[in-house]
Amino acid sequence: MLIVPEIQSVIIQPPRTGSTALRDAVQATYPKAITLYRHMERPGIPAGYENWDIYCLIRDPFDRMVSIYNYMTDFRPTSKPGGGASAAWIERLRNDTDRPFADWLADSLEVFTDPINYDGTFLPYYNVMEKTPIARKSQYRWARPDLGPVTLIDIKEAVHLYERLGVKVQKTNASVRQTRPEQCDKVQSILEDRFQWDLKAATKFHIEEREYA
Repeated sequence: MLIVPEIQSVIIQPPRTGSTALRDAVQATYPKAITLYRHMERPGIPAGYENWDIYCLIRDPFDRMVSIYNYMTDFRPTSKPGGGASAAWIERLRNDTDRPFADWLADSLEVFTDPINYDGTFLPYYNVMEKTPIARKSQYRWARPDLGPVTLIDIKEAVHLYERLGVKVQKTNASVRQTRPEQCDKVQSILEDRFQWDLKAATKFHIEEREYA
């Protein structure tokens, strides 16, 4: 979640939607921009800021699940504001993905955005409202359009958001592993069952002008 006072905007960033590159570009352009929580959902916006323009990056659910699977399989620790990942957490991610993609998607219970670092530390930077397993968590839970206007930006069209924000984005934090699993019947059935909203939202692109009273 990026809070950008200079343009009175909040950007919601579900995992694996190009969030790292955008965060770096926004903070380089807007010095007052802050990231209190890495992947917080919309209900976690601090009081008062929910009245600003709300953006949410989204991605085709199959592509996003593949990206998460690859990222977890070959996670590489980096220097992050919230603190480094523990060896135990990294091992748990890799063990969780030590199975075919379709089986992982069907059965994984890994939350992924869990702030408990499994070495006795707690990292509030990675806290989220809903501790739902990542392979079961729709991007709807981040965007929450039922709470009011939100601009959905498919990452394939993210250049329009970059232009609107006036930032230049360079891709970073890409998955090292680039496995492209088959979108078999089992996978498709799971996607249609868990990610109906995501499938529909990813086929649309719009930037809405907010109406002020």
